[in-house]
Amino acid sequence: MRFTVGVKILLGFGLALLILAIIGAVSYRNTVTLIDNTEWRSHTHIVLTSLESLVGEVTNAETGQRGYLVTGREEYLEPYTRATKVLDTVIEELRSLTADNPQQQRRLDQITPLVASKLAELRQTIDLRRDKGPDAALAVVMSDKGRSLMDDIRKIVDEMENNENALLKQRNEESDLSAQATKSTILYGSLAAFVLVGISGVLIQRSITRPLGRFVTFVDRVGKGDLTEQAEITSADEVGKLGEGINEMVVGLKNISGQILSVTENMNAASAQILASTKQQASSTKEQAATAQEITSTMQEISQSGAQIVAKAKEVAAVAEQASTASKSGIDAVQNTNRTMEAIREQVEEVAENIVALSEKTQAVGEIISTVNEIAEQSNLLALNATIEAAEAGDEGSRFSVVAGEMKNLADQAKECTVHVRKILGEIQKSINTSVMLTEEAVKRVESGKQQADVSENVIRQISSTTEESIQAFQQIIGATNQQQIGLEQVAQGMKDIDLAAQQTATGTGQLEQAVVNLSAMSKQLRTAVATYKV
Repeated sequence: MRFTVGVKILLGFGLALLILAIIGAVSYRNTVTLIDNTEWRSHTHIVLTSLESLVGEVTNAETGQRGYLVTGREEYLEPYTRATKVLDTVIEELRSLTADNPQQQRRLDQITPLVASKLAELRQTIDLRRDKGPDAALAVVMSDKGRSLMDDIRKIVDEMENNENALLKQRNEESDLSAQATKSTILYGSLAAFVLVGISGVLIQRSITRPLGRFVTFVDRVGKGDLTEQAEITSADEVGKLGEGINEMVVGLKNISGQILSVTENMNAASAQILASTKQQASSTKEQAATAQEITSTMQEISQSGAQIVAKAKEVAAVAEQASTASKSGIDAVQNTNRTMEAIREQVEEVAENIVALSEKTQAVGEIISTVNEIAEQSNLLALNATIEAAEAGDEGSRFSVVAGEMKNLADQAKECTVHVRKILGEIQKSINTSVMLTEEAVKRVESGKQQADVSENVIRQISSTTEESIQAFQQIIGATNQQQIGLEQVAQGMKDIDLAAQQTATGTGQLEQAVVNLSAMSKQLRTAVATYKV
C-alpha cells in the first residue's frame, strides 16, 4: 500500500504523539497520587498538632488548678479558664479532620467525656479551695481519680497519634512508589519515543529524498538544454506527481522552442520596418513641439498684458466705488444737515413766540406794579389821616396811631419794592427786545444755510450719478477683459496641452525607437537562447 508524503509525515508524528500522550497520562496519574499524598501528609500533620494541642490544653488547665490550690490567687486560674473555652473547639476540629476515619471518630467519642470529667474534677477542687480552704481541695487532688482520667486521655491520644502515623507511613510508601514509577515511565517512554521517531524519520527521509535526487539530476540536464529525455516515475505520491509535471513541462518547452524560432525570424523583419518609420515620425514630432512652444510663449505674454489691464481696471473701479460711497455719505450728511437746520428754525420760532409771550406778561406785570404803587400811595394817605385822627383822639387813639404808623411803613416798603421791580422789568424788557432781534437774525441765517445745503445736495447727487455710471462702465470693461483673459488662458492652456502632447509624442517616439532597437536585440538573444535546446 503506497502512502503520500503528507500521510507518511503524519504517521511518523502521530506515532510520536501517541507515545508522548501515553507517557503524559501515566505521569499525570502518578503526579495526582503524589499530590494527594502530599495533601494527606499536611492533613495528618494538622491532626497530630490538634492532638498535641488537646493534651496541652488539659495539662494547662491542671497546672492552673494546682497553682490556684497552692496560692489561692485568681490569676493562676487563667490557663484553666482558657482551656475550658478552647477544648471544645479543638475536639470539634478533630472530629472534622477525621470525619472519614471511623476508628478515630470512636476514639473521639471516648475522649470527649473523659475531658469533660477532668474539667469537672478540676472545677470541684477549685470550688473546694474557695469554700473550705486548701486542705479539703488537696484531699481531692491526692486521690487517684484525677490522675487516672489524665492517663486515660493520654492513652487515647497516643492511640490516635499512632493511627495517624501508620497512615502517614503508608502514604509515604505509596508516594515513593508513584515517584519511582513516574521516573521509569518518563525515562523508558522517552527512549522509546526517541527510537521510534528516529526510525520513522529515516524511513520518511529515504522515501522522499531518493526520488527527489533522481528528479534533481533530470532537471539539471533539462537546464543545460537537453529536452530529449523523460523523468523516471516510481511512486504515486506527491513526488510522483512532481515527476509527471516535469515531464509535461519538458514537452511544453519543446513546443515553445519551435514556435519561438519561427517568431524571431518574423520579428527581425518587422523590427527593421518599424525602426525606419519611427525615425521619420520622431523628426517631424520635434518640429511640431518647437512650433507649439513658440506659440505658447506668445500667448503667455498676451495673457500677462490682459491680466495687467484687468488689475488696473479693478483699481480704477475700486476708486470709483469709494467715490460713490463717499457721495452717498455726503448726501446723507447734507440731508441730516437740512433736517437739523429745519429743527433749529422751528425751535428758534418757538423761542421767538415764547419771548413775545414773555414780553406781554412783563407788560401785564408792569400794570400790576402800577396798581400796587397806587395802592401804596393810597395806603400812605390813609395812614396819614389815621395818624391825624389818632392825635385828635388823645390817649385813646395812641394804639390806633401805632397801627397807622405800621401801615405807613408797609406802604413805603411796597412803594420801594414797586420801584425796584419796575427797574428789573425794564431790564427784562430790554433783554427781550434784544432776544427778539437775535432770533429773527438766526431764522434768516437758518433759511440761508438750508438753501446752501439744498444746492450742495443737488451737486453731490449729480456727482454720485456720474460716478455710478463710471463704475458700471468700468465693470463692463472688467467683464469684457476677464472674458478676454479667460479666452487667452484657454488658448494658452490648449497650446500648452498641444506642446505637452508633442513633447510626449516625441518622447514616446524616442522610446518606441529604443524599444524597437531593444526588440531587435532581444529577438537575436532569444534566437541564441532557444538554439541551446536540443529538440
